[in-house]
Amino acid sequence: MKKEIRHWLVKLHRYSGLLLSLYIVMAGLTGAALAFNDDIDAWLNPQFYHLGSSGNRQQPIDALVTRVEQDYPHARLAFFSMGPDVGAPLEAKLRPRKPSDELAVDTVFIDPVTAAVVGERNTKAVSLAPQNLMPFLFRLHRYLLLDKPGAIISGSLGLLWLATLLIGFALAWPRHRKGWGKALSIKRGAGSFRLMYDLHRTVGLVAGVLLVITAFTGAVMNLPDVARPLVSSLSPLTPPPKEVAKSLATENKRQISWQQALASAQASLPLATPARIARDEKHGIYQVRLRKPDDIQDSGSVRVFVDAADGRVLRSLDPLKGSAGDTFIGVQYGLHTGQIMGLPGKMLVAFLGFLPLLFMITGIAIWLKKRKSEALVRARHLHPA
Repeated sequence: MKKEIRHWLVKLHRYSGLLLSLYIVMAGLTGAALAFNDDIDAWLNPQFYHLGSSGNRQQPIDALVTRVEQDYPHARLAFFSMGPDVGAPLEAKLRPRKPSDELAVDTVFIDPVTAAVVGERNTKAVSLAPQNLMPFLFRLHRYLLLDKPGAIISGSLGLLWLATLLIGFALAWPRHRKGWGKALSIKRGAGSFRLMYDLHRTVGLVAGVLLVITAFTGAVMNLPDVARPLVSSLSPLTPPPKEVAKSLATENKRQISWQQALASAQASLPLATPARIARDEKHGIYQVRLRKPDDIQDSGSVRVFVDAADGRVLRSLDPLKGSAGDTFIGVQYGLHTGQIMGLPGKMLVAFLGFLPLLFMITGIAIWLKKRKSEALVRARHLHPA
C-alpha cells in the first residue's frame, strides 16, 4: 500500500471510528443483550413465559381471540405469537383502531388454559421497568426510538461502520506472511500505548470478519428499499409478505375462524409448529408463521398464506427453498442474531457486542497518544533547540 493512500486511510478509519463510537457501543451492548432477549425477558417477567395454572387442555385460539377483543374493545387484534414452549402464555399484539390513537397497552399475555390475561406491556414505552426493558432495548438498537426514520439512520450508520471495519482490516493486514505472528500477538511489558495498539489491531483481525457480517446484515435489514432492488438485480426475489398479501387478496367476505386457518397452515407442513398467526381483514387472508424443527430463527421462517374465505393455502414461503436471492434475504436475521447457529451463535453474537467498547477505548487512547506526539513534533519545529 502506498504511503499517501495509507495516510488517508488511517485518517478515514480514525475519524469515522471516533464519529461512530457512541453509536457502535450502544448498538453492540444492546445487541449483546438482545442475543438472549427471550431468556432475559423471561427472567425479568416470568409471568409472561410460565403459567401459574395447572392443566394440559388448551382452549381453542378462537376463545382466546374473543377474550382479548372483549377486554380491549378500543384496540384491534393484530396477531398472536406462540413460543416454542407449548404450555407458555400466548402473546397478543394490539393495534390502535385509528392511526392517530395511542395505546397504553399494546401487548397482552394470555393463559391458553384459562383464557385469563396474565400480563400487559407497552412495547413503545421509553422505560427501564422490567416489563418494558427488552422491547425498549430492541427499539433503541434497531430504530433509535424513531421507528422507520430511525431504521434508515441506523442502517446508514451501519454502512459507515462497515466501511470503517473494512478500512481497519486493510490497514491491519500484514504486508508479508511472516508478519502474521506479530499481527496476531500482544507484546507484554511494552507500555500502555503498545498494549492499546496491539489489542486494537489483533482483536480487529481476529474478529473482523464476524463484525463485518454483523454490520452488513444489520444494514440489509434496516434498508430494505436499498437492499432488495440490489439483490433482485442479481437473483429473482419473492416480494415481501405485505406485497404477497396484496397479490393474494380475495373479495369473499365469508370468514373462517382463526383455529381453522391455523389448522390449514399446519396441515401444509405437519412437522412444523405455529409461531404466529395474523388476520389481514383488508386482503381477506390469514398469515401464519411456522417454526420448523431445524429453523434458522426462533420466531419461525416459513410463512403460509391462507384464504380467510375457505381455508385454502394460497401460498407458502420458505426462504431456504426459494431463489438464491430469497435465501440471502431470509438468512440475514438469523445471521445477525446468531440464531442460525443455535446457542453457540447467540453466545458468539453476545461476545461480539462487547468488542465495539474495546475498540472505542483503545482507539481513543491511540488517537490521544498520536495527537500528543504530533503536538510535540510541531513544537520542536516551531522552537528548535
